[in-house]
Amino acid sequence: MLVKNFSKLTQIFGRLRYVRSPYDYSIGIHQNCRLRFDGLRSLCIIHPKEQQRQRQKSSSSSPPPSLLFTAAFSFNFLLGGSSDKDEEDTPEAKLINTIKRSILCIQNDQYDKAEQMLHLALRMAQDMQSFKGITYVYDLMANLAMEREQFRKAEKLFVDVMKRLMSDGHSEDSPKILHISSKIAHMSQLQGELEKSFQGFTWTLQRLAKLVQSMPEDNDILELYGLTKNWFGQLLMKQGKYDEARKLFKEALDILIGVYGTLNDASVTILNNISVAYVNLEQYAEARETLLQALSMAKELKDTAQEGIIQANLGLVYLREGLLKEAENFCKLAWKTGKKQENADAIEQAEYCLNEIKSCMKN
Repeated sequence: MLVKNFSKLTQIFGRLRYVRSPYDYSIGIHQNCRLRFDGLRSLCIIHPKEQQRQRQKSSSSSPPPSLLFTAAFSFNFLLGGSSDKDEEDTPEAKLINTIKRSILCIQNDQYDKAEQMLHLALRMAQDMQSFKGITYVYDLMANLAMEREQFRKAEKLFVDVMKRLMSDGHSEDSPKILHISSKIAHMSQLQGELEKSFQGFTWTLQRLAKLVQSMPEDNDILELYGLTKNWFGQLLMKQGKYDEARKLFKEALDILIGVYGTLNDASVTILNNISVAYVNLEQYAEARETLLQALSMAKELKDTAQEGIIQANLGLVYLREGLLKEAENFCKLAWKTGKKQENADAIEQAEYCLNEIKSCMKN
């Protein structure tokens, strides 16, 4: 089934990471080889650990999908520390180093250890009576919980962060508030709370639109605007509003191209989202052309984490069009790409595609 869904979750001080999620939308194939919408199962979402490993092998120097949904963006400071001060034996320097070690643990997928380090950092910030330090650590904890798909815990922490920000003078229209609001709306969608998610995205996008009008050159705000539109598009897909979702994906794509440039990882994943919408609209030629564009971009980026999955997705679209030979060629290519890069998700999607082709040939 054709899914590769973009879920912009966080890696602190890094980039928005893709997350394998049983809640994301997908498109499967019936026994009669017809594509359908399926909101429960996803076979080819790129696992964050797998994608991180693939990108570490890559020589691509393209900008990350997002530097936005991070604690670094939320507060835009590291407690006032500098590299020189980090070496000093002061409470603040010790706090900064503890936070840095927790971030390294997160980057290495050592989540339990990272959480322990963050609890230690929180106690240190409390002992220092550092209001901003405490808020910063809470935000890191919230991002970590979101990364681990502990959505209830993450939401509670994010709400606490928002309260602290607002008590520190931030308004509802502050980008720092809106970026958390967008995350909460996205997590609501992942948990099936569609009405809550819809209200959250609507509220957030209305305020972001005003910020974009007043600060059209601010890339941080534009990035948040584009990524929130993409997430909102995913919600609309789940609600069966495919054409509205396609339009939002296209708007998100245009915005993020303006931020990152034409060649970037975010564009690859959003192009794939657009192809999913086209398939649900039974516009298969458009889906195919969109995936070919995404595949070309993934190859140029050396983004092997997505390349194999897009190849398999193309195979499924060709299969829907009745072009079995082309479908088989792309699915075999996807399997080889997955094997070469040790990408389990690409292999799984390719094998699914090949099995569907065999089933169609028997019929």
